Amino acid sequence: METYLDSQVRVVSLNLLEATCKHISGMCHTFQVVKVSGARCYVEYSNPNEYGTPRPVQAVFPRWRCGDMDYIALDYLKIVHDDSGEGWQNFEQLRHCKLYRDKTGQWKETRSAGNTTNTLPEGQP
Repeated sequence: METYLDSQVRVVSLNLLEATCKHISGMCHTFQVVKVSGARCYVEYSNPNEYGTPRPVQAVFPRWRCGDMDYIALDYLKIVHDDSGEGWQNFEQLRHCKLYRDKTGQWKETRSAGNTTNTLPEGQP
């Protein structure tokens, strides 16, 4: 029996997911890994309302461990505390942000024009 797989799901390491959350967070819009369990990773997005009351929404992503590395598939299992049914849209920036480390060790975001494939800048492995 032959098995084939063709997937567009992006998989990142836990440390890259945490760096991405920190990179895209701003003064009001914040992303944070709040819990890592056996098979799940919980990422919280919060954007306080005009009165400063936080309104956290959590996305649950699948997680697995291979050796000493934690892997997270950026494919939603569930959105928690979503009152509108559109909470998944809050996490699209997280899903599409691609980071790499430059020569100085700083995190940089890969840029692309249009719908072309994101690639690393010249000289990056």
